[in-house]
Amino acid sequence: MNVRRYIARLPKPVKPSISASDSASHVVTRANLEELIFNKNNKNRETCLNLFNELSKTKYFSCLVEGEKEIVLLTDCILIEKLKKISKLVSYHTIGLGYISVDFSIKLREVVGIYGVVTSALASANISIHSFHTIGGEILILVKNEDLIKAQEVIISTLKMIS
Repeated sequence: MNVRRYIARLPKPVKPSISASDSASHVVTRANLEELIFNKNNKNRETCLNLFNELSKTKYFSCLVEGEKEIVLLTDCILIEKLKKISKLVSYHTIGLGYISVDFSIKLREVVGIYGVVTSALASANISIHSFHTIGGEILILVKNEDLIKAQEVIISTLKMIS
């Protein structure tokens, strides 16, 4: 109950669009995410894919990232009931996360070290990155909910400086 009260008091982030160069870069935020990490093996992969397919049919956000050793599922669905069935398969379960998604314009994708610029700016602002995923020209940077607004502001101002 305390966690729900805490989350209910968190500020709701705005979803701005910014202009970088002559193309638009969109910055989107999402709060109150849960992250499940599974070690990659056949049983865990099947369980994770089944859960992802189930979530995909609902109103909830879901994102699946499969790496060489781990499978990561992100969602804003509260997974308490579902975790009872699969808790032994989950390596890590983290709640209270938010992400900033940046869809880089073509010009910014050509900037050497652009990811380093963004992550360095967050480090300078004392914001810890929980995880970082790239999908084409889009990056997802996961931070704690309480750092989300500050991280968004840092990223937007950094992108404006380099564009």
